[in-house]
Amino acid sequence: MAFDREQLKRRLLSGESLEVTTGGGQYEVWAEPYGNPPAVYYEGRSFPFEELDGVISSLLENMANQEVRCRWIEPRGVQVKSCEEAYRLRADEPT
Repeated sequence: MAFDREQLKRRLLSGESLEVTTGGGQYEVWAEPYGNPPAVYYEGRSFPFEELDGVISSLLENMANQEVRCRWIEPRGVQVKSCEEAYRLRADEPT
């Protein structure tokens, strides 16, 4: 599967997670733009959200060098901007 900068950024910002497989294991990459503080998670560590573009650059470089394989994984939750929005989404879920 081919990845490009804009697709990675758009999908990470929308709450999706990317599974990255290396020669030594796996980790997930995801962003929490509405976290307190906002953050991006990469290589098992938390980074300031402002570093998202740098994380994406690093991922693309590692993919180009065939050091990692990546795939999108099913979202386990929904990122929302407010508690009210979260409550409404939760109320709409089938029981």
